Amino acid sequence: MVFDGDAKSLSLHTTEGSIGVWAHHMNMIMAVVPGELVYEPVAGDRELVIVSDGLLKVENGEVMVLVDTAEKPHEIDEARARRAHEEAKEKLKSVNTNRDVSLVTAELSRAISRVRGSKKKHRLP
Repeated sequence: MVFDGDAKSLSLHTTEGSIGVWAHHMNMIMAVVPGELVYEPVAGDRELVIVSDGLLKVENGEVMVLVDTAEKPHEIDEARARRAHEEAKEKLKSVNTNRDVSLVTAELSRAISRVRGSKKKHRLP
């Protein structure tokens, strides 16, 4: 768990594009794609988290984001993220089935998000 509390806003990337969630937002469920999630607690500054794929659920004023991984930029090892990025690019060259292409593309997308996120250790977007 990265955050549990009241927040002013939340923004992240979904399969439908970027989305912002504010107070009294309509109920919805959407697929989350790897990228940046920014939230602003009621008492505090905006926070950046790099997330993998998952789900966003907004219901009756409550927001839940369920993802496979969530990391703050300072937690990401940039060198390791770069290695994962290169490995995924190489794997993509040798996959044959649509299923394998989808799996490796998701792996590549997560790696790219982690590399980008690792560079934002001291600033928000």
